[in-house]
Amino acid sequence: MGLSVKELTDLSEQTAKARRNLDNLLDFVDLMNNDANKLEGDVTPAGEHIKKLSNDMTQYVEEIKSLIETELDKIPIDPEATKDAASKLHLYHGNIHQIISMAGTQKSKHKENSYWWRYWVSVLDNVMQLEIENPSKPVGKGTKFLEKIK
Repeated sequence: MGLSVKELTDLSEQTAKARRNLDNLLDFVDLMNNDANKLEGDVTPAGEHIKKLSNDMTQYVEEIKSLIETELDKIPIDPEATKDAASKLHLYHGNIHQIISMAGTQKSKHKENSYWWRYWVSVLDNVMQLEIENPSKPVGKGTKFLEKIK
């Protein structure tokens, strides 16, 4: 059996962490190069070697990340999980506009048709269905406004 959604997501997050660490390593090399004239000895060759290794490692980290995300994207969305998520959002946040905005923001953070993009699309669909079944009450003066129209 393959890895779960959580395990694949955790691995993907670790690849992002690895990438940040490589970026920090390159920042270190830049810092050393800026202060090279204040140090005894020549740090430039070592710094260039670190840059080359870091760039090579970045390529491999990106390859691994791509493999992980490809595997994650193959997993179908569990409709019960997204229905449950929509119910919890509706229960704890209540305001349909806030829920739609928050879920839309989450969806926009992910590549189209990726696992998490599809997850948030499904959550949004379920939120809309909940709103159809149990419409939100107008906020603030909305009820008085509606009474004036009648």
